[in-house]
Amino acid sequence: MKILVSIFVIVVVCLTGNMVMAQEEASDSSGVIIHADPRLAMVTAFMKPKSYGTNSSGRSGVIRSGRGFRVQIYNGNDRNKAISTKVDFMRRHPNVPTYMSYIQPQFRVKVGNFRSRGDAQKFVQQISANYSPVMVVPDIIVINTFKDDHQYYKAEN
Repeated sequence: MKILVSIFVIVVVCLTGNMVMAQEEASDSSGVIIHADPRLAMVTAFMKPKSYGTNSSGRSGVIRSGRGFRVQIYNGNDRNKAISTKVDFMRRHPNVPTYMSYIQPQFRVKVGNFRSRGDAQKFVQQISANYSPVMVVPDIIVINTFKDDHQYYKAEN
């Protein structure tokens, strides 16, 4: 009986191997037509960089995090005031990223991604009339080095 089972297993393995070999990929793929939205090619172009720091559209740049500065416009334990401060800032400065965090028992609203303290100080001068107290704080920021996307790390004009 054991011999019969062994022969059966060997035959099955041999037939399976032949079936796998029969499904080789054809080198001519002209029979397949792909209908895709043209916007998909634009999205995938950004996802496949040609080399480090350069994407397929020829623009160089990366998005990463690093050390930098943010401007803190609210620090307190009133959640509603923190939310209203954040919403007010977002309406006045739609191109500047806004972050709200909670570190017990304080809510903090921070804005901007500035690489240098000097850039952050310039922005403080622009907004200090509307928000008080305002201070520059060191933080981990989003660094976006794409050529046409400067609003994340430069002050608004």
